[in-house]
This record gives sequence, structure tokens and C-alpha cells, in this order.
Amino acid sequence: EAPYWLSRERDAAMRHTLRARFEADLAAGRRSDDPLRHPLYPYQKQGMRHLAFSGRALLADDMGLGKTVQAIAAAELLRQFGKVRRVLVVSPASLKAEWEEQIEHFTGLRAGLVFGLRPARLRMYAEERFWTLCNYEQVRNDVDEINRLMVPDLVILDEAQRIKNWPTRTAKTIKRLRSPFAFVLTGTPLENRI
Repeated sequence: EAPYWLSRERDAAMRHTLRARFEADLAAGRRSDDPLRHPLYPYQKQGMRHLAFSGRALLADDMGLGKTVQAIAAAELLRQFGKVRRVLVVSPASLKAEWEEQIEHFTGLRAGLVFGLRPARLRMYAEERFWTLCNYEQVRNDVDEINRLMVPDLVILDEAQRIKNWPTRTAKTIKRLRSPFAFVLTGTPLENRI
């Protein structure tokens, strides 16, 4: 149990150091608290910090408050600190194009959309790029190859209520993704029944 505990402590210390460095840079005027090309609202900056400095975090804002942009900002902040080189965004297939558009709008970076038959998807996972966008069904079929070929530093789950039923195949597969950082985004984290 000691190696696991030591690893958790090292990760927590690293995140604490990052936050302290970020805040010191802000206080000294060496950095803006807005890492994107377009300004964030104050609550979005708070959400960005929560995601970036928690390591593995849930963001459960209401619909329309900008969960996507907060996750993009947190990923960009971690990229600027050199902690993240590859991001895997897992979303419903219908939202992949929206993610691509938002990433380009707010960062100027191009995202790679995973599509096609298995051989094409495997080539896409192996490509060196910062943003890779896929859907839940693709991860269900490709999880081992994603872990081996892509080795993401950050996994972002959008519409994460898709994995709230723990015994489902999708939920079990998503939990097999490995990354030091993970952001879980949902507008419906709870239901009104047990």
C-alpha cells in the first residue's frame, strides 16, 4: 500500500506547487488568470482552477454555463505548465464537432476527430496531437489501444451521466482509461430518486 500512498502524496504536492506558482505569477503580473484567446467569466475561472489543480475532478454546472470552455481552459493551463501533452475528450458522438469548434475558437489549436473503421481509428490514436476527440462507443471498442497508443495525460468525459450506471459495459470500460488527470463534466450529476 505504501507505493500507492506515496504516489498520491507526490501528485497532491505537485498540484499544490502548481497552484502556488499560478497564484504567485498572477500576483506578480507575470500571467493572466485567463489562459484562452477569449475572456472567461469569474465563475468559469473558478471552475478552471478547480479542474486544473484537483487532478481528478467533477464539474457539475447547469446546462449553458460553459463546462466545455472551463475544461478547455484547465487543459490549456496544464499545457502551459508542461503537465499535459495529450488530451482525450470522450463525448457523445453528436457533440464531437462542437468540441472541435470550441477548442479552435478558444485556443487556436486543431483537434483530431476519431472516426472510421478500427485501423483508421488506431492510426488516429497514435498521431501526436494535443486534442483527440472520440465518443463513448469508440472507447468501448478501443480502450486498450487508447491506453497503449495514445497514453493520454488528461481524459475529459463530457455528458458523464453516460457512466452513472456502474455495472454497464460503457461505465466499466471508461474506468479502464488511464491518465494522471481526469475531468468529468455533467449537467445532471444527481437524480431525484435513489
